[in-house]
Amino acid sequence: MHYVSMESKTGLHGYHKNMLQEGNIDLTARPVVKNSDGTISTVRSISIGVGDGEVLIPTVSDDGRIMSDDEAVMEFFKTGKHLGMFDSVEAATAYAKRLHEEQEKTYKAKE
Repeated sequence: MHYVSMESKTGLHGYHKNMLQEGNIDLTARPVVKNSDGTISTVRSISIGVGDGEVLIPTVSDDGRIMSDDEAVMEFFKTGKHLGMFDSVEAATAYAKRLHEEQEKTYKAKE
């Protein structure tokens, strides 16, 4: 079982079960995309399998637009930016859910 302790701006604080590598994106400086339903997106994400594990990557671009899944994958391979690497799809999905919930709390508090 793997645990990564995070005390930085690039992930959720605390220990994360099954995380192999901390993300390298500053979550405090994400662009905000206003969705047509009135909600916002900052870390909308997908995960992809790579040789070392399952990588969580954002589908919100650095310039503030929603990327297609294929575009997000190409951006990851071009830049290496990701939200974390995990030992399974399930672990990446669980982290993505928690990250979404934490970002939602953070941005609602700013309103």
